[in-house]
Amino acid sequence: MPVRKSKYFRRWLIRLLILLVPLHAAWWWLGLSEWALRGMSIVAALALPEIFHHSVGAIVRQDNQSWTVITRLVIEHSEPSSLVVMEIAKQKLLHMIFGFPLLWGLLLATPGSRARRIAGGTLILIAISLLGIATDLWASLAVIVNHQASFIDEGVVPPPFLVSTAPYPQWLFYLSSFARYLAILIVPMIAPVLIWVMLCPRHIMRLLVSLRRRARIRNTEAGAS
Repeated sequence: MPVRKSKYFRRWLIRLLILLVPLHAAWWWLGLSEWALRGMSIVAALALPEIFHHSVGAIVRQDNQSWTVITRLVIEHSEPSSLVVMEIAKQKLLHMIFGFPLLWGLLLATPGSRARRIAGGTLILIAISLLGIATDLWASLAVIVNHQASFIDEGVVPPPFLVSTAPYPQWLFYLSSFARYLAILIVPMIAPVLIWVMLCPRHIMRLLVSLRRRARIRNTEAGAS
C-alpha cells in the first residue's frame, strides 16, 4: 500500500501531460482561443464601460479579434472635438487568457466531480482574465491622461497630444503601472494553478503525501545501498 500511494503523484503527472497535448492543440490550432475571445469581448463590451464610466464609452471587437476601445477622453485643441481611440491587440489578449488549457488539464487529471469543477474554474478564470484586461486598460488610460510614460514598461509612452481631463494622482499612476505588470506577466501563469488548488484541496494533500512517501522511499533505498 505505501508503494502504491507513493506512485500516486507519478500517475497523476502522466495523466496531466497526456491531457495537455490535445487541450493545447484545441486551444491554439483548432480555434478554441478565437471563440473564447469572441465570448469575452461580449462580456467586456458590457462590463468595461461600466467600470470606467468616466473614461470608456464602448468596446468593439474587430474582425482580427483585436478590441477597439472608444474612450470619452477629448483631445485638446482638436477641431471638431475628437475622442481618443485605443486598441488592445489580439496577441496581448491571447497572452492574458493562455491559462485555460492548463486549468482544464489540471482539473481533468484530478479525480472527483470534474464537470462541476471545470465549469466553476472556467467562470473564475474568465473573471480573473477580464479583470487583468481591465487592469491593462486602466494603466493605458493613466499613461494618456497623465501624459507620462509607464515607469515599469518603457515601451508604453503617452501619445503626442493632451486630453481634457484631470490627471491621476502620482501614487495612483504608479499603482496602475505595477498592477499592469502583475496582470500581464504574473497572473496569467499562476491563476490556473491557484484555482486548481482552491477547487481540489483534498487532491493537493494526496499529492503532497505521495511526494513525501516517494522521498522517504528514496532515502531508505539510498541508506540501504
